[in-house]
Amino acid sequence: MKKLITSLLVLVIVLTCGVALLASCERVDYDHTIVFYSTQNDDLQKYTATVIKTFEDKFPGWKVDHQQPGGYDEVRKKIVQDLQGQSQPDLAYCYPDHVALYMPTQKVVDLSTMMTSTEVIKGGENGDKEYTLGMTAEQIADFIPSYYEEGKATMFSNYETYGYNENSMLTLPFVKSTELLFYNKDALDACGLQPAKTWDELWEQAPILKKKFPTATVLGYDSESNWFITESERQGWGYTSTDNDKHYLFSNDKAAAWLDTLQDKAKLGYVTTQTIYGSYTSNLFKKGVNDNAGGAVYCIGSSGGAKNQATTAFNWGVSALPGSKLEDGTISNKVISQGPSLVMLKNDQASDPDAKAKMTFMFMKELYDAAYQASVAKLQGYNPCIQSAIDLPDYQEFLGNDSEITAISAKIATSITDQYFTSPAFIGSSEARTQVGNVIVFVLKQEKDGAKALRDALKNCGGNNVN
Repeated sequence: MKKLITSLLVLVIVLTCGVALLASCERVDYDHTIVFYSTQNDDLQKYTATVIKTFEDKFPGWKVDHQQPGGYDEVRKKIVQDLQGQSQPDLAYCYPDHVALYMPTQKVVDLSTMMTSTEVIKGGENGDKEYTLGMTAEQIADFIPSYYEEGKATMFSNYETYGYNENSMLTLPFVKSTELLFYNKDALDACGLQPAKTWDELWEQAPILKKKFPTATVLGYDSESNWFITESERQGWGYTSTDNDKHYLFSNDKAAAWLDTLQDKAKLGYVTTQTIYGSYTSNLFKKGVNDNAGGAVYCIGSSGGAKNQATTAFNWGVSALPGSKLEDGTISNKVISQGPSLVMLKNDQASDPDAKAKMTFMFMKELYDAAYQASVAKLQGYNPCIQSAIDLPDYQEFLGNDSEITAISAKIATSITDQYFTSPAFIGSSEARTQVGNVIVFVLKQEKDGAKALRDALKNCGGNNVN
């Protein structure tokens, strides 16, 4: 019996030590491991794996731990949680609203110093290769201007409070998209119409299309929030501001009047949205409009999701968003900028956070390889964030494919980058986006008029300023 007990004790000790050893082996060496959060799917991860290998070959001993917590909201939620436990990643996908939440922790790295640094980083198997930490003036100028502007500290409320200045860069763009107008060419041809170039033209076409296709919806709009934000930006009514005393500008008489006109369009069965329809309106669009199919003639959705608009049921087309007529009679064609940027966070688990940040930036630079950017763009339907990727012969060949909806959409989206805009970011800006989207839904469902919907949205944001 004593021998049996002794044997069991030895076995327990061995197993315990084995588990401990295994746990020790699985521990992350945060001094030499860059943790990167993204939303990349399996196909895109394969491309990124080659970039990671390039970096790891340049700097032996360094590793990149690429994790996918889920979608953009899941990445944001996990980082907020990680920051509370000081276990945040080194690099992550982000939107401006996300970064506004991270800034009060003072863990968001100002990239401007490293971007302009001439410091040399040693690499190679023998440490005899030299790489410049910073970017050249040409590399910085390679960023598409409208995408690059999004990352400046001046786009964020209270940036000075958190130790940044007007030259600070809090994010760099990764890939971008915008909204486009997808249309049923056969339906328009049947009515002798051309794709609407302005909202006035679209609404003039609406009764003609509704009479010809009575079971169809004239327009499906995927993002209610984008619709409100874009029109507010175009018209200059005001949406949000970095001004702490007046963050919320959207509750105003002109926006209310516009909403009331949309309510009238909805009464006539001209328009629906993703929330009201209960699914992406691309699914409604693909139904077609013939034989009482009940589809949609027009659909507004992301250029990054263009493949979801493709169908063989009818001949389709793609164009830029309809322009908005301003009070002075001119037309505004501004469009919203979407898609992930990259934010670097200070690592609390590294013994030398400064050295860790520099190596993270070296990996970050690998993500701006032109061939990689072009590959990501082609796969996802997004736009590269650097001009050199757009200029690559391979990517130009892709843009020249006039029969593939992703390529056509990407070509249009890259041709209008000078019209892109982004909204200011602050704690609460994500809630403002949610609330103005709700405004569109309430109005189109005839549940509130424009003024009432806006007042309620302002109250839900905690705002008390009404223009």
